[in-house]
Amino acid sequence: MNNPRSMVLGWVSLIAVAGASFYFAKQSINERRRQQDIITGERPSARLDGRERSARDEARTPQAPREEHPNLVAGSGFSGSKDDAT
Repeated sequence: MNNPRSMVLGWVSLIAVAGASFYFAKQSINERRRQQDIITGERPSARLDGRERSARDEARTPQAPREEHPNLVAGSGFSGSKDDAT
């Protein structure tokens, strides 16, 4: 059962099935991306790096005002913890 011929056949069939599923999944993903680009125009054709992407997202969405909590002091951490005394 575990002779070299059956092992090679198993690995070849596994690689063939994985390659075929990757190919068809990639086609499906690319088709959805094309449809999204046509419908909404949201997908840029050029790739953006992290800074450009975050700048674009910040410009697109309004920032919620940050609430200051009166009991917290900047940099104090968890001052009420018993572990801080050590």
